[in-house]
Amino acid sequence: MVNASLDVDDFDANQEGNIQISQDSFQKMCELLLNKVKNTLNAALFNSNFNVNQINKVLHVGGGSRMPMIKKLLRNMFPEAEHCIEEHPDEVVAIGAAYYAYSLPSDS
Repeated sequence: MVNASLDVDDFDANQEGNIQISQDSFQKMCELLLNKVKNTLNAALFNSNFNVNQINKVLHVGGGSRMPMIKKLLRNMFPEAEHCIEEHPDEVVAIGAAYYAYSLPSDS
């Protein structure tokens, strides 16, 4: 959406009103976070001794993957990779956590 309206009492029940925000304003507010995401990805690549060209598949999961700016960042960072975008990205995270929990050693 180019513009959106947020109901303040959804965030603070003690206040009322609406906040108008544009997509450009939202992107400017998120700029530092996007840089942190990019830095984290670059650090992960460095620590794993992989370079961008060695990544052939990127799985978009979690709520942030719904954001066009995150999709654009990932497509720009990994232009040659196949981008797998799930219909229910939060569900994929929960399934991954369940598989991980199952793989942990049990105390019993």
